[in-house]
Amino acid sequence: MERKPKILVVDDEESIRLTFEVFLTEASYEVKTASNYQEALAVIQDNDFDLIFLDIILRRRTGIDLLREIKKRGLNCPVIIITGDPSAQTATEAFDLGAFGHISKPVTQEKLLRLTRIALKV
Repeated sequence: MERKPKILVVDDEESIRLTFEVFLTEASYEVKTASNYQEALAVIQDNDFDLIFLDIILRRRTGIDLLREIKKRGLNCPVIIITGDPSAQTATEAFDLGAFGHISKPVTQEKLLRLTRIALKV
């Protein structure tokens, strides 16, 4: 039996985490979620992920902070930034740190699954 790709969704909005989890689970992906920077670090410590969706705004810390830590730890999986306000500065900084891409809120199921398939082919 083939292993399901494992995806982490990090977002401080419960509705976003739940929506991503439902859409991705229905598409046969294994999904873990985290609501903040510290929770995400703990989940990353104990799991290997094939793809990470990362919200840019995480209350006390930012998704950029977490992306820096992911890269510092040498994790080699695509990271897609989730943003409600795709400013050029934030997007540029994320791409400079190695982000694979970004997805803007509101997120449709079609857009999420298409971007997931593209990222997992890398």
